[in-house]
Amino acid sequence: MALPKLETPSYELLLPSTGEKIKYRPFLVKEYKILLTGLESDNEEIHRIITELVDACTYNKLKIDLLSNFDIEYIFLNMRAKSIGETTSLKLQCNTCEKDITFDMDITKAEVKKDPAHTKRISITDKIILEMRYPKFEEMVNIYQNFKSGDVVDMLCKCITSVLTEDQVYDDYSEEELVEFVNGFSKEQFGKLEQFFLTMPKVVQHVEETCPSCGTVNELNLEGLQNFFV
Repeated sequence: MALPKLETPSYELLLPSTGEKIKYRPFLVKEYKILLTGLESDNEEIHRIITELVDACTYNKLKIDLLSNFDIEYIFLNMRAKSIGETTSLKLQCNTCEKDITFDMDITKAEVKKDPAHTKRISITDKIILEMRYPKFEEMVNIYQNFKSGDVVDMLCKCITSVLTEDQVYDDYSEEELVEFVNGFSKEQFGKLEQFFLTMPKVVQHVEETCPSCGTVNELNLEGLQNFFV
């Protein structure tokens, strides 16, 4: 006799980048095993596993390759809360006495922080505007790792979708032409491009914990899935 089929509950959330309502489910035991195995891999493999997991648990209804970094992180955190639990144990070092503080954090309180001054249109001059897209999940890792290296221009250029002037839209150019164009920016102009990435929406959890040893109230904002992983 065949065993009964289990029903997996589904939940809803709003996609941070668009406000669209989407459905998701918790990940299953077999998927959780894959996730745990991935923790021992390099960053590229970890992000591949998370992306595939998010795709499966949103019923393959999203254009997963087009989602922003913060969309993937936010969906994953909600999946993690429904699959494993709403709290995770963390450790931080006291700012005053430098002793370790261990505490449980409620990951359901993580939110997507949006800078009111942030824009996807960057005015490089009075007549030239860059149209931007948000970096994908795997691209954001490379940007964080190489933000001060010579490779950063190539990576930032990938998020430029078009160049606008008063009378023309430039969106049919080679990657080499775009890199050469950006390399011709002044320091001030390139700083505007950097600000797009520094101010774009991000998943943040504000933490306040009192040190049991010295009584100092430690405050910090946690960002990145490494703080919420398992």
